[in-house]
Amino acid sequence: MSSTTVGVVWSDFGGVLTPPVAQAAERVAAASGVSWPELAAAAEQVAGRLGLHGLGPLELGILSQREWADRLTACLSTTPRIDLRQWDEYWYADRPVGQAFLDELQRIAGHGVPVGLLTNSVAEWEPHRARMLAGQEVFTATVKSHEIRLAKPDSAIFRYADTVLPAPDRQRALLIDDDPANCAAAEHHGWLTIHHHSTPDTIARLRRLRFTAAGTWP
Repeated sequence: MSSTTVGVVWSDFGGVLTPPVAQAAERVAAASGVSWPELAAAAEQVAGRLGLHGLGPLELGILSQREWADRLTACLSTTPRIDLRQWDEYWYADRPVGQAFLDELQRIAGHGVPVGLLTNSVAEWEPHRARMLAGQEVFTATVKSHEIRLAKPDSAIFRYADTVLPAPDRQRALLIDDDPANCAAAEHHGWLTIHHHSTPDTIARLRRLRFTAAGTWP
C-alpha cells in the first residue's frame, strides 16, 4: 500500500476518534442493569423487523432514538434501570476524543490532503460529537449516514463519498475504520484502508504512506 498515492483520507468517528465502542456499550449495560449481549440481541430484533441489522434503524434515520428505545425495551426480558430513550447520554458520558489522532489528521490536512469524516451516525448523538470536536478544524467534509440514509458497509455510501471528495486521477481514497466489514467493503469499492486497532499503530501506518501533496511522510 505504501507505493500507492493517497489523494483523500476518510476517518470513521466511533472507535477511531474515540476509545473502542465496546467501552461505551459496557457503560450502557452497567447503567441499565441489562447485559450487553441481551441489549444487542434486542437491538437485532428491532432491526430485523425492518430488514436491517444492529443499529441500522438509528444510523439510517428510520427510527428516532425515542422510537427505537421503546421498541428495544419491549424486546427485553429485564426492565432497565434507566430510560433507554436517553441512550446517548450514557453512550457518550465522559467519553473522550483522541487528540493525538486528530493532531495526525490535522498534520495530513496541513499538507493539502483533504480529510473527511465518514460515519454511521445517529441524529440524537450529533450534539455530543459536535461538543467533542469543538474547535477542531480538521475535516474538509463530513458524510453522516442518518442524513443521507446510507450507511457503511453499503457500497453506495462510498460512491456518495467519492462525489463529495473525489480523489485526483491515479490516486486513491483511504478509509480508517475500526470495523473490518467496513474496511472490506471500502476495499471492494477500490479504496485503501487501515483497520484501526490503536492510535499508535494507525499513526505509524499513516506515516508509511505516500500522500498527494506531502510525498512520503517524514
